[in-house]
Amino acid sequence: MDRVERLLRLGFLPSQLPPAFTTADLAMRHLTVLAVWDGLPPAARGVKVPKSPPTKAEVFSVARAGHQRRATSVPNPVAQAYLCRALVANWADIVRHFRRSKISASHPRFRRDTTRAAALPSMQSLYERRLSQGAGFRYVLRTDISRFFPTIYTHSIPWALHGKAISKKNRDITPTYYGNLLDLVVRQCQDEQTFGLPIGPDTSHIIAECIATAIDVELGKRLGATPAGFRYVDDYYFFFENYSAAESALAQLVRCLKDFELQINFDKTRICKTEELDEDGWTHKLRSFAIAHRGQKQRNDFNHYFELARELARSHRDGSVLVYALRRAGSIIVRKENWPAFEAQLCLAATSHPVALQSIARLLSTYSSIGYTIDKRRLSRLVNALIQEHAPLEHHSEVTWSLWMCKELGLTLSPQSVDLVAEMNSSICVLILLDLAATGQLPKLPAPTRWRNFERSEALWEDLWMLSYEAGVRGWGGMSDTHIRENEHFEELRKLDVRFYNDAAKLTPLFAPKPDALKKHNAQTVAELLEMDDLDDVFDYEDDDGDIYGSPIADEDDEVL
Repeated sequence: MDRVERLLRLGFLPSQLPPAFTTADLAMRHLTVLAVWDGLPPAARGVKVPKSPPTKAEVFSVARAGHQRRATSVPNPVAQAYLCRALVANWADIVRHFRRSKISASHPRFRRDTTRAAALPSMQSLYERRLSQGAGFRYVLRTDISRFFPTIYTHSIPWALHGKAISKKNRDITPTYYGNLLDLVVRQCQDEQTFGLPIGPDTSHIIAECIATAIDVELGKRLGATPAGFRYVDDYYFFFENYSAAESALAQLVRCLKDFELQINFDKTRICKTEELDEDGWTHKLRSFAIAHRGQKQRNDFNHYFELARELARSHRDGSVLVYALRRAGSIIVRKENWPAFEAQLCLAATSHPVALQSIARLLSTYSSIGYTIDKRRLSRLVNALIQEHAPLEHHSEVTWSLWMCKELGLTLSPQSVDLVAEMNSSICVLILLDLAATGQLPKLPAPTRWRNFERSEALWEDLWMLSYEAGVRGWGGMSDTHIRENEHFEELRKLDVRFYNDAAKLTPLFAPKPDALKKHNAQTVAELLEMDDLDDVFDYEDDDGDIYGSPIADEDDEVL
């Protein structure tokens, strides 16, 4: 798999989407479609280089800890394909640029066998780095860049790669000044706007790292030496022998960021003694909590464990405490007799911490797949309550995962929920709703007139491009594919049978019986296996190549060369 294919297949969509949303077809056929698109007539005005028309990305609003939100993006496939190709064509130069930074702990790498295209080190590795690099220093400066991705000025991409003064004198797109090409293709992804990078695609991590690297280099020059410590994406941890040195470094960092039209997040800036910096204490408390593997004690342990998690979540509102707690709970098989109590804990977590819905959906899907009885009445009540609360607010992740649980677990939507989802400005939510309609899982059909406006060729360049394309090629919602045939770029995708929604996809179980388990243990069913004492010898657990923030662990040995 070449790097363009990896970026399109594994680094295109936000990680918070259900498995039905896929770019595998586009990735597999990218050479063909790009060759055809390159041959289309160039734009009447502007730079005469192969590029996408101006496009709008779809916003997918994701729940975060502490009832905050993150606006992730689903970029247009035409614009994103050109961006991926431009990055890969200049990858060797970009890597050389990355190596200029001596403090970065977040160089993106192309790795084999990861769920994302460009891997970042895990958050857990940062704890160990803080511990080792802070040893012997009295003070730590902890800060980050305020709204880093949304405030990046796209014209600063060539500044970072070639120098600000040089870039202002050399604005043409040439192999030497490839930063100008990256500036152009990024702008085509966001309706030619010059501010912001989309949150979600791995391409944004690569470009942001280019800019942050240039800031690292300039900071070292201003300080006269590389500071002790590191930067992870936009988070800085610097260590000093005295308070005044930390203050001086902060002042210089503010100046460096200003040169790139960025700002420090002063609300999260702190200079303190190294022993006072304890940001991850809650993870250790959850990790060290012992949970029995069977019997009444397991049920009691799980109840106490979730009580602890809720208590820690109240005192660490910025941390994904419940998400972490559920991931750890997913590594222990719940015995069948304890499942009803465990499911009740999941329902409680879903209503109070919607940031955990993705993890909850996967737990429910896993246990349903091995034959546990889920309480569909209780869960249907839960998802309808979530939809009726979050759909009017355009809280996409909560509605998406509620709909996905309906699809995968056979839950029942109310007519009111159907109407609320149909009114949402979200390809993701509406496509799952239309999928449920196509399979007869809705109590009523949404009115097709709601989506007539997306049955236009121009809609394929607008934010709900995925709804316009997928509903059109499938004939969902009363739409046809006439408008797709009129669009030269998307018609090529249609002819190649490229899809962005796979209605047969399911969540990957957290664990499953080993291939020879039934035969080896003389069992007829999975239920019999679940009665055994040592389940580690019976089940395979999915390797977790991510942390609570979804960043895969980067290993130099696994890097794609």
